[in-house]
Amino acid sequence: MDMSQSMLSEVALLIDKQQLHELNVRYCIGVDRKDHALLSRVWAESATIDFGLFRGSASEFCQLIVLDDPAVSIAHHFASNELFEIQGDKATGQSYVIGSSVRPQGDGSQENQLVGGRYLDTYIREEGKWLISRRHFVVDWVHAQVSLADYQAGIAAVATNGKPSTDDIAYSFPHAGFFEGE
Repeated sequence: MDMSQSMLSEVALLIDKQQLHELNVRYCIGVDRKDHALLSRVWAESATIDFGLFRGSASEFCQLIVLDDPAVSIAHHFASNELFEIQGDKATGQSYVIGSSVRPQGDGSQENQLVGGRYLDTYIREEGKWLISRRHFVVDWVHAQVSLADYQAGIAAVATNGKPSTDDIAYSFPHAGFFEGE
C-alpha cells in the first residue's frame, strides 16, 4: 500500500468514527427530547438494548422512553470518551456517559440525580449508514441531592428554557437537519 492509499484508509476510518460519534449524539438527543422519529433511526431493525430498567428490543425501548414520566421532569445526558473498533461493516464501541435528571419528590421538592456509566455497543453498517445493533448500559456511580434550583429566577427565568420534547427550540432552529439523521 503506497502512502496515498494508506492516507485514504486512515481518512475513511476517521469518517467512520465521526459517523459513530454522531450516531451516539443523535441517540442522546432523541432520548432527552423524547423524539421517537429520531430515536428510531439510530437502531438496526433487530437491535436490542439492556438499559437496566428495560431489556428487550430497541423498537420497544423507543416507544417506552418517549412516554411522559412524572418521576423525571428534566433529563440531559452526554456521551464522551468514545472508543470505536471498526472491522468492515461491523464495529464495537465503549462510550462514557453522564446523565442528569431532575426528579420531583412527594413533598414538592426536587432531587437532582447525576448518573455516570458506560454504553457498551455493537454497530452495523447497513446501506452505507451506521446503526446501533446492541447497547448495554453499565452504571458506575450515582449521586443524588435535593435541588436548590429556582427555575423562576435568575438566568432560568429570562433565558429560553429547554423542553423534554420535540417542542424544544432546537427543532425550529435554522438548519436543524441534524435531527433527520443525515
